[in-house]
Amino acid sequence: MPEEKAPIVADAEKQEKILNALQAVLDPEIGLSVIDLDLIREVTFTPEEAEVKMVLTTPFCPYGPMLINQIQSVSEQASEMPVKVTVLPDRWEPPPWLR
Repeated sequence: MPEEKAPIVADAEKQEKILNALQAVLDPEIGLSVIDLDLIREVTFTPEEAEVKMVLTTPFCPYGPMLINQIQSVSEQASEMPVKVTVLPDRWEPPPWLR
């Protein structure tokens, strides 16, 4: 049943494309990418759309809406499909190299 594996491989490639594209999305305050800041928690796929689950550096980040729009736009270009961005309520912890 090789047909069942094809979507997973396609999703993995799309996920990699999205994550690579998101390297270019910078947090305007910190000047580092959303990937380097570990803001992107998960990228999942349904046949209709991709979903990027993320956290913000602070719950009331003034750049939150702009970042979310940028992440959505860049992800849609990379995956060539609709992308939903979900902001998780988790608290952001700076990566160890930033502490």
